[in-house]
Amino acid sequence: MKSNDIPVSHFLRTRGIPTSMLGPFFEHCAKDGVRHLSLTSEELELLPQDPERCKALQCASRASGIRFLNAHAPYGEQWDLNCSDPIRRTVLPEEHKRRFELCASFGLESITMHIGTNDSGRPLFELRSRVRESLAELLPEAETFGLIIAVENTLFPTDTPEELLAFLAEFDRPSLGICFDSGHANLMDASPGKQPGMMVEWIRRRWENSVHFQNDTLSRLLPHVVTCHLHDNHGFDDEHLLAGEGTIDWSRLLRRLRTDAPRLRSFQNEANMSTYGISPGEAVNRFKRLMSFVAEELVGSQR
Repeated sequence: MKSNDIPVSHFLRTRGIPTSMLGPFFEHCAKDGVRHLSLTSEELELLPQDPERCKALQCASRASGIRFLNAHAPYGEQWDLNCSDPIRRTVLPEEHKRRFELCASFGLESITMHIGTNDSGRPLFELRSRVRESLAELLPEAETFGLIIAVENTLFPTDTPEELLAFLAEFDRPSLGICFDSGHANLMDASPGKQPGMMVEWIRRRWENSVHFQNDTLSRLLPHVVTCHLHDNHGFDDEHLLAGEGTIDWSRLLRRLRTDAPRLRSFQNEANMSTYGISPGEAVNRFKRLMSFVAEELVGSQR
């Protein structure tokens, strides 16, 4: 895929929209320039129990010309790959497989999944073992449905670049890759004057008040990135701002992704659009400007 062909999908929360109004909502989004959407974790959690809603989303998608491109799996202790609850783990593989099948019915390329936090208090070696068990069972199922499982860099000791790369090395197959999250990387990367005590409390707590910052999260993950969650922040809290509203150097970031991520298939706008009152048209135009600027930079550098 050429770098200038990489599509941008958007996280537009449709959960609160009545099923009867999905058609008009999609038509409005299409008029605003939306061409691709991501299936959100909330939708993917609920849709298997609501076939009418699922069918309505697919019909609205086809009628408007908007394609669902990728998905975010449900997350939290009861869903994560390192889930340690023995009762929940007995049903979790089948729960995920049902959602893989649903993703395939939408024609999706990838599903982003969380490794999970360390909230359970279990030691890291045990949590790693849970992840290995989950991936060993789920990767063959993902391949059956033509899906790539993209594990995400979040904010915890359980999914640092070292942890993620170890799983990728152990399960060396095309159905496993990385969902690079720009906002999480901005939080976990070191910068001049940044100290662990400056981080929001819920992040410090997971690290027992000794946050381990990275030198450059993206550099090590680049060869494995298949999709990206793109959102912004100011480096201390997971704000999920629209790209360009925080401290991320978007020109540098997008240039690196477009030139040095050979597996990259899609960008995903994961800003909290409803929280900040961001319209679909505003998001589309923001990403068009960012992508055009980076494309011009790349062309200029090749002259």
